[in-house]
Amino acid sequence: MKSKIYFEAFSNDKDKLTEFLNKTFDAISKFKNFQIIDKKIADPITKDIKTPDGKTISGWSSYLEIYADFKDFDSLIDFILFYTPSRIDIEDIKEMKIITKDNEIKYNKEKVNLLLNQIPQAINMKVSALLNIYLAQVKKDSKGPDNQSLTNLKIK
Repeated sequence: MKSKIYFEAFSNDKDKLTEFLNKTFDAISKFKNFQIIDKKIADPITKDIKTPDGKTISGWSSYLEIYADFKDFDSLIDFILFYTPSRIDIEDIKEMKIITKDNEIKYNKEKVNLLLNQIPQAINMKVSALLNIYLAQVKKDSKGPDNQSLTNLKIK
């Protein structure tokens, strides 16, 4: 099951961004039920993003693109659940059938890709919501001149 898989990343440090994407690739390449055909890390570009508190952060944006062949559909689902890619496009299917006791449902390639991409989006939305709650609590608990702004934190 040949697929293109994308992982997007953002950082205030161009070199750390490329290092992160390379480490992501190294971790992903250990997944057992697929074969990597090709990989590409896009050249980082500058990008501004708005934070939930209305500030603008300038940084670097890039992505990792992997072209891979999955052993089967179960392996693809396992990969999506474990790694939550930004986007995935299955290339070599025409349709998928789900047969129930009383019915047969057919999905074309576009619908299958749409459904598969909703899985990591839902996971990321839940994680983002939890992170926002956590950061709000940290901000509330962080009073005083010695605490740096959350938008200036650097992760090493």
